[in-house]
Amino acid sequence: MEIVIAHPEQLDAIVALTERAQAAMAALGLDQWQNGYPNRAVWEADIAAGGAYAALDEGRVAGMMRYCAGPDPSYATIDGAWLTDGPYAAIHRLAVDPDLRGRGLAGTLLAFACEKAAAEGLASVRIDTHADNVPMQRALAKAGFARCGTVTLAEGLEAGAPRLAYERALSPTA
Repeated sequence: MEIVIAHPEQLDAIVALTERAQAAMAALGLDQWQNGYPNRAVWEADIAAGGAYAALDEGRVAGMMRYCAGPDPSYATIDGAWLTDGPYAAIHRLAVDPDLRGRGLAGTLLAFACEKAAAEGLASVRIDTHADNVPMQRALAKAGFARCGTVTLAEGLEAGAPRLAYERALSPTA
């Protein structure tokens, strides 16, 4: 498995994988990502900003995420408490191919983000997920993230939606 900065030629595969992830969430009864978000325009902007990452399995996009250094408007206020006050990275739009679930791919993407953030001297990595997205909550716990409270999304098509907030504090060598 190789994780790379996503390029425009991978956009179609990322969008197709997003649509498959949306369908899988709908099949689980989740209303997360069911209102047209994320969409092609969101991923195009992420790729243009250099913040979209693709996990490649034999050259095929098997997972993806948005990684960026904070601050993140959605994380400015929390009902609860963050683990750290220092600079952090945020992960958004993490998804893996539904056919590859159970292979640790989400954990690989999360570990990559933590290693990248530590190398950049950041104090932590933050992420949020839907309260009913139990598979993501399990992946976050397994990857060493602690549930810190609840945030309200500040931007995009899901603005105003509550999400469970997680953080993993990093050591300089994490």
